[in-house]
Amino acid sequence: MPSVCFLYRIGANPKVYYGKYVCDYISDDHEGLDNEVLPDLLNGINIYRQHKNLQTLKKNQIKVGILSCSTNSNYLNYSTKKEIGLFGFYCTRYNQIVKMYVNGKQVN
Repeated sequence: MPSVCFLYRIGANPKVYYGKYVCDYISDDHEGLDNEVLPDLLNGINIYRQHKNLQTLKKNQIKVGILSCSTNSNYLNYSTKKEIGLFGFYCTRYNQIVKMYVNGKQVN
C-alpha cells in the first residue's frame, strides 16, 4: 500500500505538524505529492475545526512538505493502527472508503 509521510503548517503559526496518508493507489502522473494529500488534509482539518467551532481554513492556508513516500510494492512500510495517535493528521483511503484522524481521533 502506498503511503506518504509529510509535515504541514497552518497559516502563520510556526508549529509543525506531522501527517501520514495511506491508500490503495497513487497515480504516478500527479502534480506533486503535496497536492495529492492536501485535499484530504484540508477536509479533515476543517471537519475537526467545525467540531471545535473554529473557522474553516482555505487551501492556501496550509503548507505541506513531503518527508517520504513508498510504493505498493514496498512491504517494509507496513505498520499497525497503533501509529495513528502519533500523527497530527492521519488518513487512510481504501476502496474509496476514507478515514481521517486528527490527533488520534477519527473526525469523519
